[in-house]
Amino acid sequence: MALFKDTAQFEMAYKQYFSMLVGFSFQYVEDSDVAEDVVQEVFSNLWNQSDHLEVKTNVKSYLFGAVRNACLNHLRHLKVVESHAQASMQVEESDQTTFMEMDELREKLESALKQLPEKRRQIFEMSRFEDKKYHEIAEELDISIKTVETQMSRALKVMREVLGSYLVYLIIFTLIMLLEGCRGKI
Repeated sequence: MALFKDTAQFEMAYKQYFSMLVGFSFQYVEDSDVAEDVVQEVFSNLWNQSDHLEVKTNVKSYLFGAVRNACLNHLRHLKVVESHAQASMQVEESDQTTFMEMDELREKLESALKQLPEKRRQIFEMSRFEDKKYHEIAEELDISIKTVETQMSRALKVMREVLGSYLVYLIIFTLIMLLEGCRGKI
């Protein structure tokens, strides 16, 4: 059996139950405007689907059940929105912390590089920032591969001492530098 036989019956149910349903909805959503919106939406959906609905209870019971379900759906939606907002804030805070740490890392890296002798710094930068192989560095600087290996070993020792707690960020920073270098070549 259809919920409403005609427009007159729908209007009568709307007038008879609207204020009761708003009060009932308010018990769930605790906001009078939202409570009215929920009830309006329920009536709107019922009107649009009235031809397809089969109701086995009386109209009043059906309306109260529909409003209760709509309120519960609204509350679930609010929880999802709130959880999404919290997750977004955490990501923003994490990103901000990461940028601050990256700036701090960049300063520490520059400081560590300044501590290296000129040739050692040059070898380190060619290896780590220009992604050159040891044999390429040796050829370019006209030194032996063994010298490159020794200078890199000593440079890395200084870097580990100065940047110990930032080692993971240094790896990320190096990868970013390499990627930016690759983008310039594309």
